[in-house]
Amino acid sequence: MRMPVPPSRSRCVLVFTRTPLLEARAKRIPAARALFACARARVLAAAVSSGADVVLAAPRGPAPERSEATRLLQRGSTFAERLANALADVRALGYQQIVVVPGDVPALERRHLRAAFARLRACRTVLGPSPDGGVYLLGVRGDFEPILAGVPWCTAHVFKTLLANAGRAAVLPALADVDGHAHLRALRSVPKLDAELAFLVAALLARAAWPPPAVSAVSSDSHSSPFASRPPPLVA
Repeated sequence: MRMPVPPSRSRCVLVFTRTPLLEARAKRIPAARALFACARARVLAAAVSSGADVVLAAPRGPAPERSEATRLLQRGSTFAERLANALADVRALGYQQIVVVPGDVPALERRHLRAAFARLRACRTVLGPSPDGGVYLLGVRGDFEPILAGVPWCTAHVFKTLLANAGRAAVLPALADVDGHAHLRALRSVPKLDAELAFLVAALLARAAWPPPAVSAVSSDSHSSPFASRPPPLVA
């Protein structure tokens, strides 16, 4: 249920995410639940310390970890619909400057969010690109529908399309998200990776190095894997 509260300010960080369990399943890294829990906790902490209000848009599930966050239920059958609806719901609460981030960017810090809001004063759109062609941050001021039009989410063309739609946008330094094992290897190479993240990433990469156990063909059940269809995250 949406919890409408009168905003004390006109700015908010919209954390568009899933539970760590759902994130791990969707990214086809079922053993990465602890990593995604760490990433989401860090994103929420950065959002709370940014000085803006925090809204958590998530599917049905456990209450948000931070009591400072207002919760919205994601609505829609596709990622594009869920994101557009979340932005509309946040705008209906009275926020004018909205910075959207996912919960799978463990390197996100308060400084990135503050930089985004600072640039929104002069630009109506702020983008934080990911190395894979997606984005880890989308900041909007005013009408956001034209910016989202025709974006091919979950492809390497997300950033380019958003930039073209915006016409003029401020671009922040790139940050990596975690969408699969290749992203784990990229995260491991980040300079000055802290001990907690280094341990979680190393454990997952070591686990992936072992061959999967053999599966006996004793059943003709042809049900698809629950990981066969992955709804795209914000950072595509």
